[in-house]
Amino acid sequence: IFNFKSKSSGKDKVLNATGILHLAVIVSTMPFWMAAMKITEWLGNTIEGFDNNRAKFDYTGKVWCRSYLSMTDSYPILEGDVDRLKVGPSGEMSEGACLFVANHASFLDIAVLCTVLDPVFKFIAKDSLKKFPGVGTQLVGGEHVLIDRTNKRSQLKTFKQAINYLKDGIPIMAFPEGARSPDGRLMEFKGGIFSMAVKAKVPIVPLSIANTHAVMPNMGFLPVQSGQKGELRVYVHDPIDVEGKSEEEISREVREALLRELPADQHPLDDEFGLNNAEEKEMVRA
Repeated sequence: IFNFKSKSSGKDKVLNATGILHLAVIVSTMPFWMAAMKITEWLGNTIEGFDNNRAKFDYTGKVWCRSYLSMTDSYPILEGDVDRLKVGPSGEMSEGACLFVANHASFLDIAVLCTVLDPVFKFIAKDSLKKFPGVGTQLVGGEHVLIDRTNKRSQLKTFKQAINYLKDGIPIMAFPEGARSPDGRLMEFKGGIFSMAVKAKVPIVPLSIANTHAVMPNMGFLPVQSGQKGELRVYVHDPIDVEGKSEEEISREVREALLRELPADQHPLDDEFGLNNAEEKEMVRA
């Protein structure tokens, strides 16, 4: 086991034998992914209509994520309303666009979501992710929605961009917590995410991501254990209709859905959600 301090965050990180395996897989496969992105981007810029919405460009990332998780024994199980993720010949969802929302407990969540989501979709992600090799190239080249939380003008621009994607039939994938949970427990939601669905008049589909925090915890430079034996799991919930509902009501429904399929160690402390009476607590645990 190697212990060191991250230059970017200043936090202590751990790299063990599992992490070294993941590093070897990443280093050996990422050049093929980068090359595929360059070729696809060139074709998309050269041939009119070749890659509408950067779907083919994004697909290179899905292939890499699926290969990476398979080679590291960390392929997730997909359960719930799986039919909702079926796509038509054009790669669009048969059920129409929606706002996907998921809990965010690990950097590994991105690879897991790219593995299980077949439809063309766009992430809402922090602008700072542009600096990461592979992931940053994918987000920028795939024209995903990148937000600078320190710039209100940027936030307004990305809000409009996300709504336009939804109105054009392209799903958006967002983390309503706005950041990775340090301990895997579901945190409070940031405001504004759900209003995108209200403005675009599309449903919200919650996705519960289980145990990525155990495979790649906050202190791990890379994963510290495999996700074998079904440890990594994504549950697709039934869609939540947003018509006529306040953001508070929507937020409550999304939280309840996410918690129903998360393991106990990913449940928040009651006072984090303000669940101060027995009826509310029972509603979440039901």
